[in-house]
Amino acid sequence: MITWIEIKDTFRNKRFILFTVVFPLAWYLMMLSVFNGTAHHSVNRYLWFTIAAIIGISGNSVVTFSKKICDTYQFYKLQSQTSHYSIKRWITDQFIVQVILNACIVFVILLAGVLFKSLSINLSLVMLVILLLIMGLYLNAIGFLIGIYMDQKTIAALSMPLSMGFGVLMIRWDTVTAANGILIKIISVMQQFFPGYYIFDYIKKIEQSQSVNQSLFKFLLSVLLIAIPFIVIYLKKQQLVARYHVKN
Repeated sequence: MITWIEIKDTFRNKRFILFTVVFPLAWYLMMLSVFNGTAHHSVNRYLWFTIAAIIGISGNSVVTFSKKICDTYQFYKLQSQTSHYSIKRWITDQFIVQVILNACIVFVILLAGVLFKSLSINLSLVMLVILLLIMGLYLNAIGFLIGIYMDQKTIAALSMPLSMGFGVLMIRWDTVTAANGILIKIISVMQQFFPGYYIFDYIKKIEQSQSVNQSLFKFLLSVLLIAIPFIVIYLKKQQLVARYHVKN
């Protein structure tokens, strides 16, 4: 019930519709129009689709989600103390909602690609969609941490830099541009710690008809790195609770 209410509430948010659905879709259609011919060939059809999906997912998972967590965390924290609706259940429901929302974003862009005959449904595309949704969970975890530790005004002020920043980190720029300067090389090295890098590596391996197993393994490994800050935070909270009980 709460999951459905959260989804309906998000779709009523005009900023969500505009910046995480309409904007990436418009960008994708523009790329198909500008690169008409080359966009429908080979790796390009996956490349533009992936970038558009990452733009939408980054905006939703990092910005929209962090705002929602910031606004509702204290309320549900109180609810967990006065009802059977625990914080764990709340977090689980929130992540389920985000998976559904990210799936909607990807589906809209995917539908546009199919209608404009840039994409055809096959196993490689299905796997690419799955990777994008897993990456969305990774970004949701980051958005959750931002929502917990930042106030509403700070998140609002940093919404555009946060969205663009994580979008830049997830998009592998050496596959988009022919430029090979020192800045691109530095960014590429940094990106190897993030799952987006290996999604583009997966696309490249598909184009070259090579094995994708190594790319998938590195992708999953980079996703699992997000567990480290959650474990650290959990241990710190356990220490605080233990200290509180000792004092009392």
